[in-house]
Amino acid sequence: MAAIQVKLVSGLAGVPANHRLVVVGLGLKKRDSTKILPDTPQTMGMIAKVSYLVEWKRVDAPPPVGRKTRKANAKAKA
Repeated sequence: MAAIQVKLVSGLAGVPANHRLVVVGLGLKKRDSTKILPDTPQTMGMIAKVSYLVEWKRVDAPPPVGRKTRKANAKAKA
């Protein structure tokens, strides 16, 4: 599975509230902030909704691991 790098290229002033929530859901806080996210249909749907605010590209980095997976891996190693 690939990963996607998302960058917030526009400020959130004057943006509808539901679009602000999508940007927060993507993990972006300020203009020019970037985040690496897993390449899933849910992520692509969120990007499509706020496409006028963000830039994205596929990268060859491993997708980020969620908190539950990290906890399970730590428990398995212990």
